[in-house]
Amino acid sequence: MAITLATLADAIARANAAMSSLTDVLNAADAKLGDGDTGTMLARLIGTFAAVDVKNAENLGAGFMALAKAGAASTGSSLGTLIITAMMTAGKATAGKAELPWTDLSGLLAAIRYAAMARGKAELGAKTIIDGLDALASGVEGKTDAASAAAAAEKAMDAVLAEFRNRPSAMGRARMFAEKSVGLDDPGMLALAEIVRSLAKTSQHGAKPVA
Repeated sequence: MAITLATLADAIARANAAMSSLTDVLNAADAKLGDGDTGTMLARLIGTFAAVDVKNAENLGAGFMALAKAGAASTGSSLGTLIITAMMTAGKATAGKAELPWTDLSGLLAAIRYAAMARGKAELGAKTIIDGLDALASGVEGKTDAASAAAAAEKAMDAVLAEFRNRPSAMGRARMFAEKSVGLDDPGMLALAEIVRSLAKTSQHGAKPVA
């Protein structure tokens, strides 16, 4: 089974539901060195995505582009901008396509990683969401179905958080408190991991496949 508009819509709905419990967790993580609003921003952005009628888009690419357009009007944050960039990149990569094979998910995530690096002027190893995307792209490489991709994605996110937790941050506001950032998760990377975990759990327990 491939990734379709129905898969995308289902993933957004599940992510939106997960934010009810993740908003405070992510705000608390961000408050340790930042403004403490990562969870609130993400909940608002994903809520905006959930209001888009993705299932009835013309094709997968159009669905991603509709999400990008709606999201761009709801956030101006740096993390939000990277998420919009991800949607636009996915839209261009899947333009005119009705579905995307699971085996192509790694390549799509790699393209999103490069686009986010260019947009955010970030490099790998700086302890940001970019490193999370890199781990995710590598983790799902070669996976042919939703269940195996979900299991690999969750494992990859656990590993990348553990790998970077005791490193200093080198990007964003946290870089000004590099020593204090040691031992803490990057809020953007943590946000990606928590969303991936919420989707992976539903996929591995017999629920509908999610992207």
